[in-house]
Amino acid sequence: MNAMILAAGRGTRLGTLGRSVPKVLVDVGGKPLLERNLDFLYRQGVRRVVINAHHLAESVQAFVAGYAGPIEIMVIVEDKLLGTAGGVRNALPDLEPGPFIVFYGDVLIDEPLDPLLDLHRSRGAVATLAVHEAESAEGKGTVEIDQTGRVTRFAEKQATSAGPALINSGIYVLERDLIAPLTPGVPCDFGQDVLPAAVERGEPVYAGRLAAPVIDIGTPEGLDDARASAVGRQHG
Repeated sequence: MNAMILAAGRGTRLGTLGRSVPKVLVDVGGKPLLERNLDFLYRQGVRRVVINAHHLAESVQAFVAGYAGPIEIMVIVEDKLLGTAGGVRNALPDLEPGPFIVFYGDVLIDEPLDPLLDLHRSRGAVATLAVHEAESAEGKGTVEIDQTGRVTRFAEKQATSAGPALINSGIYVLERDLIAPLTPGVPCDFGQDVLPAAVERGEPVYAGRLAAPVIDIGTPEGLDDARASAVGRQHG
């Protein structure tokens, strides 16, 4: 199993910190977030990771050059931001055959991905995304599913919330056939473009519920939560 970590974003929601440090390299409990996520992916059976970079790409490259862990890593620098799906399309030639994991670089999770992978295989899905339930959908992409877990609708970045909703957690299992038809070098997004279009075409897109929400470190509040969570695990 190989994976791609999306790490090209500018980190604007983190203010001055995001201007000086890539989101994937912010400190979380004494370790860069990227190191934590590589450790997590290794525990899930991932042995090769492709990382895209744009904002402060040299910092990401320097981290990878000094990485002494067990995962093989390749960094692809994007000259221009290509969006979540555009970045994966750009990296597709460097991803090995078969399904692969896409992991948003600004999330923190400590929950096994085996159920997500099993769901993907058993349903013959082109895409299977992790979702979690939240009391508020404000500013988040939401997902609607039927009783089998098949996705019926996407709604991106809600300005207001009307109660509990399923939130796109930023972790996918994808088939290459979903990505290959995208035009290389053209920016596009999973939540706004690729996944809704697949659902409209009737392709099998499924969602697996996580037992607990992922932590989005892309905001100061989320970063504080991640740091508190990491400290809790160290002392737990």
